[in-house]
Formats: sequence, C-alpha cells, structure tokens
Amino acid sequence: MLSNRSKQLVIILFITIVLLPITGNEVLSQQFNSDNYLTMPHGTGTFVLSTGERNSAMYATFSLLPKFELNFSSALFWEDKKANSPQHFSTNIFGKYMFWVNDANTGGAAMFLGVGRAPGYYNQSGYSAFHKNYWTAIPITFPLFNNAISWDIMPGALVDFDYGSNKKKAWGFTWSTRVAIYKIIPRTGIVAEVYGIEGEISSKTEYKVGLRWEPNDYIIPAISYGSCFDGSSASGFEFGIIIFTPPFLKKEFIKNNDIQY
Repeated sequence: MLSNRSKQLVIILFITIVLLPITGNEVLSQQFNSDNYLTMPHGTGTFVLSTGERNSAMYATFSLLPKFELNFSSALFWEDKKANSPQHFSTNIFGKYMFWVNDANTGGAAMFLGVGRAPGYYNQSGYSAFHKNYWTAIPITFPLFNNAISWDIMPGALVDFDYGSNKKKAWGFTWSTRVAIYKIIPRTGIVAEVYGIEGEISSKTEYKVGLRWEPNDYIIPAISYGSCFDGSSASGFEFGIIIFTPPFLKKEFIKNNDIQY
C-alpha cells in the first residue's frame, strides 16, 4: 500500500514531469466521466495520463477504422480509509462507433461497448474482475449558441456478474451530462459535469468542474475538481493531459514518413 506521502509524491512527480515542461507553450486533456460524439480521424492515436486524489489513470485509443476507436484503459485507485476502500487496480477495454454527425461536424452521436469497470462506477470497494463487468453508453452532443456551448448527454447501462458479497448479477443505469463553455477564456474550455448510477448497482451523484486548455491539435492539459453533492469526497483535484498523434496507423503515412534519429 502507498502511504499518503507516497501518493503526494506520485502526484508531484507527475506534475513536474508532464505538466511543467508544457507551461507557456501551445498545448486537450480530459479526465471527465462524460464523452462526446466524436471519434478521431482514421489512423490516429490518443494517449491520456491523469492523476488525482482518488486515482491515477492511463488511456490508449487507436482509430483503427473510420468512425471507430478501440480504447484500452487502466486505473490505480488509492486506499480510502474513510470509505473502507483498499488500494486496487481496474482495467477496461471498449469500442466507440460514431453513427451520426451533423453537417457542420459540431454535434452527433456515438455508441460505446466495453468490458471492465464502467466509467463512473466507484462504489465497489475493491478489485473489479475485468471479465465480469460489461457496459454500454450513447454520448450525444448538441452545439448551442453558435458553438459557444457544447452540451453532452450520455445515458448507458452496466451489468456486474460478481456484485456484492453474494457475487450475484446486478444491473445499473448510468447517466452523465456535461457542458463545455467556450469564447470566454481564450483557447480554453470551462467544463462542468454531473454523473451517477441508479438501480441495483448505484453510486452517489458526483459533479466535476474544470478548465481544459485547447490551443492546438496535439497536446492539451486540464485541471479539474470533483465531489459529491452530499459533501462526501470523490475525485478531488485531478491533473491530466491528452496527446494526439498524426495518422501513424495508415499505410500512406508509414510509407511516406520516416523517423529521424
């Protein structure tokens, strides 16, 4: 188990190595539960690193086909003595398919299908068996006020075949909604979201607010704070970064580009 001091050192080390070198440069990171309709262009990769008071996480996304992404994620949850939750690890593999987009490519809808602990599923106080958790969600994005506001809603469902002390099958309805406000702070999105789970599987409703700096297409950091509406602890402060790659998975890119050593 990592002590509180060790966790603080991990967070400080992450900020020092990842965030400080990009300060002052043109650098979208996202550690939010909600997602939008968009899939990245065919052949590109997306890599996410985040760390905070509840957990640290890593994501790797590969746009293997047009409008389709394959995602791999893992998260290390810190020990929480107040919630009687030990330090534990979770993994997730999921696909995302964008099945509708508007003419301006500012809104649309997609579908997730995943194996592993679903996003926003935080009530279980231990390791979640990867092959016994399945989930789905449909993110829908609405552009508002001439694209000054982007509104995402993401209903979904999950099933856990190893739930509780009786190890029974249980279902839950997942929901989340997120608003991103632009054109107030230059090159920055002000993001706020609310999410929760209802049903046999349930968790407290949480909120998260943050800033997402979006000056270019490749490296984007974010900072956020999350809590529960009843005042209990949740994600707390988080720092994250997303790195987008060129279309290195396409044959044309591989054929026409070399690595300069």
